[in-house]
Amino acid sequence: MDRVRSALQRLASVRDLDGKVSISLPVMYPSGATVVIEIERNQDRYWVSDMGYGFVEAEMSGAQTFYGKIASRIADDFGVGFDGNAMFALWVASSRLEAAITCVANASNRACSEAILQASEAKIRRQNEKIFERVRDVFGQRSVTRSADIAGKHAHWEAHNVVVFPNRHRAVFEHMTAHTTSVSTKFLMFSDIKSVEADISLNAMVRDIAALDEKGQMIGDVANILSLSASDEQITEYARAS
Repeated sequence: MDRVRSALQRLASVRDLDGKVSISLPVMYPSGATVVIEIERNQDRYWVSDMGYGFVEAEMSGAQTFYGKIASRIADDFGVGFDGNAMFALWVASSRLEAAITCVANASNRACSEAILQASEAKIRRQNEKIFERVRDVFGQRSVTRSADIAGKHAHWEAHNVVVFPNRHRAVFEHMTAHTTSVSTKFLMFSDIKSVEADISLNAMVRDIAALDEKGQMIGDVANILSLSASDEQITEYARAS
């Protein structure tokens, strides 16, 4: 049991500073940082706050413009407050202190996570829009669609920037980053589609091919890899190839 107690003590560290208590909890933001909650006593009541760390975490990921609206909604869901910067619970009775700490911590984490997810999705949409415009300029408006449902062996996939040639040959130009999640998602998608449609042209468009590590380069086993700055000739060549 001593080993258990020791582990629990390490999971949640507590510090006292200038009459305030800060608690590092085993709740993690997307970055891997743990949620820190500050508690301040005022007579027989307590103020519980994330000190704006959820917003800071979102800001570090470029998601600050999404955080405010999301945090307001999440704060309502958890029954806590949000002042545009910090998640907090006011005038908390000692009997409700544990619940307040839990709600503020989880609200902070949830708002940060959702803001980062929405920012990521918005970035992907912008990149796909740029790719669509690029491919449209090469093949013409009537030959290119922003998205299309393509059936693989095991699933249906929403493919982006799809070129359809007069002979019904198709080419897909998907945006991909060097991040492991992006690479693995596109690998699954491309390999599933390729298993039932061998002559389709599948293309992963990246900002910098050289930035892909060995795992990222594996996408080349199931698709072509093009730079976002590829020439019209390169785009045409890969689109017509299978």
